[in-house]
Amino acid sequence: MAGKILNLLALTTLAIIASSFSAEPVNALSTSHHARDGLRGHDAVAKRKRSVHAKRCKARSAPAESATPSSSSSEDDAPAPTTTTWSDSTTWTSTSSSAAAATSTATSSSSSSGSGKGCLAWPNGEQSYLGDYKTDKTSLIYTWSETAPSNAADLGFTFAPQLWGYTNKDAFASTVTAGYAKYALFLNEPNESGQSNIDATTAAGLWQQYMEPLKAQGYQVGSAATSSNPNGKTWTQDFFNACNGGCNPDFMAVHWYDISSDGFKSYVEDWHNTFNRTIWVTEFAYQDFNGNDQGDLGTIQGFMGDVTSWMDQQDYVEYYCWFGAMLDMQNVNPLNTLMNPDGSPSSLGEQFLYSG
Repeated sequence: MAGKILNLLALTTLAIIASSFSAEPVNALSTSHHARDGLRGHDAVAKRKRSVHAKRCKARSAPAESATPSSSSSEDDAPAPTTTTWSDSTTWTSTSSSAAAATSTATSSSSSSGSGKGCLAWPNGEQSYLGDYKTDKTSLIYTWSETAPSNAADLGFTFAPQLWGYTNKDAFASTVTAGYAKYALFLNEPNESGQSNIDATTAAGLWQQYMEPLKAQGYQVGSAATSSNPNGKTWTQDFFNACNGGCNPDFMAVHWYDISSDGFKSYVEDWHNTFNRTIWVTEFAYQDFNGNDQGDLGTIQGFMGDVTSWMDQQDYVEYYCWFGAMLDMQNVNPLNTLMNPDGSPSSLGEQFLYSG
């Protein structure tokens, strides 16, 4: 009898031990699973950002996207470019909430007469703090895709969907229909292998299939936004030649990255004069890709003030979108960010939003 009791006790002990060991991995997996779910929304935004606009207009080591259209391609299939990792010692210029409020109050009178030409190039997805970036100076928003943040319209933004490239052409076609928006943007840097990477002749066919018909539906449509690489202008001229009169953008979209305000003004003016259309500067920043001094925050602020004031005075410049309203600045100097780490406007952001 004693032996049976001991055997029962042993079996009970083993069952308890086994139960305790089996419970731990289940809890660990459960915790890990929920942790991953908690990050999924952010990861989805980051992945979209990398695949759709993980930008840069100059030389970079991004793998080239295929220049051959594929019906099976999707936005998430786009390769993620290699970007510069900035040192953790980078100094972020922060504006405390009280200081931001003071700045907002101090500049509200001047912003009430703002041009409204300011535009947000917004890769951040659904964020409640988008409202912090709507002022009298900012009226337009685009996302390098066909969809807008759900709160953009309620905040007073006009949204411009974009046919970024092959990766979202089908979604663009099914989403951007009559009455969906007022404007539509075309390809993102097709002259760059790390971006939409589409030759001018193929682009002419895409325009005639997807963009030109939107004009009959009441849209104003913009050209492809080539990088400020000199071959961007050549690509655009080749595009119009390939179109043979069948491509009629209402405005020219341009990107520009460099450190000369005079160079910026000359570039924008040249595109206006060459193509005889109004201009949207859909990306620009104080950024040198040739190894020169990037300048400190004060230099960047001076540049921003100079060129935005100039654009406000040019009737042919309709919108301008600083790069960028984001934390991950890709391989652009992070001092150009309009955003503090908590999502609130940085000091440069306050300047862009209120005084230019």
